[in-house]
Amino acid sequence: MEKVAIINNLYFEQRKSLTEIAEIINTSVSYISKILRKNEMYKIEKEKRKEENQKRRKKVQKDLIYSKRESKTDIDYINLKNKHEQDINELSKHSTIGNHALRKWCNSAYKYNNKKKCYEFDTQNLLKPADFPLYIKA
Repeated sequence: MEKVAIINNLYFEQRKSLTEIAEIINTSVSYISKILRKNEMYKIEKEKRKEENQKRRKKVQKDLIYSKRESKTDIDYINLKNKHEQDINELSKHSTIGNHALRKWCNSAYKYNNKKKCYEFDTQNLLKPADFPLYIKA
């Protein structure tokens, strides 16, 4: 009867596992389980521990997943992100294109006028945008 009291004390009050109790008393786990099954509180305690262990495992797994995500560095992603930031900065500047660069870019829109010795926008065939110059010095 003394062993039963010790097993109940270790399991219910000190919250030891069956394996730990078996090592302390120097018996088998099945013997410990057989004795505890006779106690009415065993099923309730077993379910309670099962839920606690499940919650603890989920938390550990979640922490492990998040720690792996944080420690994992993707160099290609970082390089792509830096290039993207650089492109954003370049495109967000409000700069104007020079007249000569504009003429080269729209070379079919500007024709050289020998009399005025400059490039003239072809207004006969095209509609001139408001920000395009009519004449560009050669």
